[in-house]
Amino acid sequence: MLTRRTLLSAWAAALAASAIGATSEVVSAGERARLVVIVAKTSPINELSLAQLRRMYMGEPVDSEGQRLIPINHGPSVNERLAFDRLVLGMSKEEVSRYWIDRRIRGQSGAPKAIDPEDVHQRVVAKLTGAVGYVRSTEVRSEAKIVRIDGKGPNDRGYPLEL
Repeated sequence: MLTRRTLLSAWAAALAASAIGATSEVVSAGERARLVVIVAKTSPINELSLAQLRRMYMGEPVDSEGQRLIPINHGPSVNERLAFDRLVLGMSKEEVSRYWIDRRIRGQSGAPKAIDPEDVHQRVVAKLTGAVGYVRSTEVRSEAKIVRIDGKGPNDRGYPLEL
């Protein structure tokens, strides 16, 4: 049974989380907002294709450099996740939800694990062999490295994950 205190605590936590998310939206005037795909700094993976990303985040097995890749997602309402789903999967939040429900009904593999907040997301990607994640370009930590997408880095013209 939900108590008033539990409900108020949950509401306060949600409000704090949305305030934190709002601060990540600030981009300086000449800087292009973009997402970057990250792996552990020690990973041999330096490049992925947009098609590989799409397959991986839609539950299909993907190998690169001789290792099975493990997609790590953000929660379904996080701004980065909404943008990633739109740019890579070509789907809205509702379409992604329907996709995973359909796969579950058919007995197929489940959705990638969602890990938040951002710093935990990056630590997991940095420690888990084969893990692939995505963050805002301004949030990349030292233990992660940015992977080129279709031969393009985040500062190249035509980079596919520009917001």
